[in-house]
Amino acid sequence: MGNRKLPFGYQMRMGEIIRNESEAKAVQDIFLQYTLGASLKEIAEQMSKTDPSYDESKSWNKNMVARILADTRYLG
Repeated sequence: MGNRKLPFGYQMRMGEIIRNESEAKAVQDIFLQYTLGASLKEIAEQMSKTDPSYDESKSWNKNMVARILADTRYLG
């Protein structure tokens, strides 16, 4: 997958950007865990145990979690 052009939780299908339900649920879980006080490392460890993966060739890490939390496209 490499560099992501779309935010995690979205995908391109037939030229249209649509919500990827399993990834979108993971994003919601990340924000919930963070608001409940989990550390970035703890969230990454939990995400590594579940699907979906952030990048097919890599395990979740705290930097991936931090990027999602800092991405203003998820606000709203």
